[in-house]
Amino acid sequence: MLVVGAGPVGLSTALQLGRAGVATLIVERRAGTSTHPRAFGIHGRTMEIFRQWGIADEVRARGIPHERTQGVAWFTRLRGEELGHIMLADEAPADPGPGPEPPCFCPQPVYEGVLLEAVRREEHVSVEFRCEARGISQSDDGVEVTVHHLDDDAAERIRARYVVAADGLDSTLRTVLGIGESGTAAFGHTVNVQVRADLERYARDKPFVLIWIVNGDTQGTLAPAGPDFTRWTYNFAGEPGAVYSDELVIEQVRQAVGDPQLDVEVLKVLRWTYDQAVAEHWRAGRVFLVGDAAHRFPPHGGFGMNSGIQDAQNLAWKLREVLQGRAGEALLDTYEAERKPVAEFNGRQSLHNTDSLKKTGWRMPDPAELERIELPDEGRDIRARIAAGVPGQRDHFRSEGQQYGVIYTSDAVVDDGTVAEVSTVTDYHPTGHPGARAPHVWLTRPSGEVLSTVDLWDGGFVLLTSSDVRAPWHAAARAAGADGPPISVHAIGSDADLRDATCSWTSVYEVGAGGAVLVRPDGYVGARFNELPEDAGAQLTSALRHILQTTAKVH
Repeated sequence: MLVVGAGPVGLSTALQLGRAGVATLIVERRAGTSTHPRAFGIHGRTMEIFRQWGIADEVRARGIPHERTQGVAWFTRLRGEELGHIMLADEAPADPGPGPEPPCFCPQPVYEGVLLEAVRREEHVSVEFRCEARGISQSDDGVEVTVHHLDDDAAERIRARYVVAADGLDSTLRTVLGIGESGTAAFGHTVNVQVRADLERYARDKPFVLIWIVNGDTQGTLAPAGPDFTRWTYNFAGEPGAVYSDELVIEQVRQAVGDPQLDVEVLKVLRWTYDQAVAEHWRAGRVFLVGDAAHRFPPHGGFGMNSGIQDAQNLAWKLREVLQGRAGEALLDTYEAERKPVAEFNGRQSLHNTDSLKKTGWRMPDPAELERIELPDEGRDIRARIAAGVPGQRDHFRSEGQQYGVIYTSDAVVDDGTVAEVSTVTDYHPTGHPGARAPHVWLTRPSGEVLSTVDLWDGGFVLLTSSDVRAPWHAAARAAGADGPPISVHAIGSDADLRDATCSWTSVYEVGAGGAVLVRPDGYVGARFNELPEDAGAQLTSALRHILQTTAKVH
């Protein structure tokens, strides 16, 4: 396998392939991983994937402390008046909650570093930096990519069975393959600066991880760029082609803080454009687009990197099964069928979030209003209007339904004829419906160890059932696994190794006492059996073959 791009999505793809024993090479045109803390909001859904890979605790430990990520807020200036805020979690969170891992805020260079370290621990994965993919050709049995080593401009042809293009917004491979995009034209330009400054004296009493600034001198967003709070990022509106000197950047930061004497050191300036696009095709022969190469969204909602890592999770297990000869080639077509609709929805919702932010003064078009906003009397109505717009941003920040409530519809899912209750953007409805993310339920072992159902997804197929029907389902799993990948069986009950203290797993998964749920390697429900079939072995074998897109015995 060849993965082009060593950002968070490319590293995530390679990590999964390496864990599955698939020989994988990553090539990256940069000299190393990211140095700018761009995407730093990691959704709870992504954190539970990190949990399965064994890196969630390290990412969280190296991220922004939890007590400083309780909410987001709007201020005239950091030292000025608060206009409103939204807390990111309920004061009394639901139990069991949508997942075992809460969201985390961690700078991109940090979690990319954690991912790279994990990849380098995999004996089947190699990483080469300063290598740029520039050309590609395909045949019936493989792909050949021309890679240039940038340090000496030597060219090398690398051959692989499949290629994953994780090469970012301006994907070279997407362009070479002639894959078009559909979306919106650019509608804004942002300057994202990283600075070193002592803002902690003004921010330490504010439990907000993002602070929107709205005043007559500058509009933007302040956020910590590391857990020590010595580095910060400030995003503010810019103009394409304009030059942003250190002096101009320093003045913008000072105006955002409200301290004209603040000592500011400019570390890095990054510029990007607001737009939204989804690739028309996510597969071209033996090449697959993932992450920003396949989709890009405005940042509001944080679905760029998070969606990309879930693209990788969806694709990697399918590549593994095909490479190991246990699945039909058609299984790979279900990657686009499942993930492209998710990207299209995330794009629409990100645009909605961006438009909704206008109610809070974001990119306020009337300069006269901005000039008055801090005046005690003349600005009172403007401040009140912004405060009234803040609660409407809940979809932007409380997106549990959007994160966890995806239900895939594809040939890699066995329809059981039922109709699923659909989650909203904010409200997640747990369900074991085929195609849904298998819900989190807390379990205990006889030793007292507490674990989540999510911890049972070990990269292979898993069958959940009740303890009183464990024997026939164990036999069924052995029969189905004889013709394909092995199936791990986990029985839940008062006399089993896994005990559900709330007796809720069957109701959450919406399955009868004698039934079972087949969970795919990506943690999504592949098939559900409401009761014990007369021939459970035949039924489970048929379901597995349906998911793997093979009707014949494979080796």
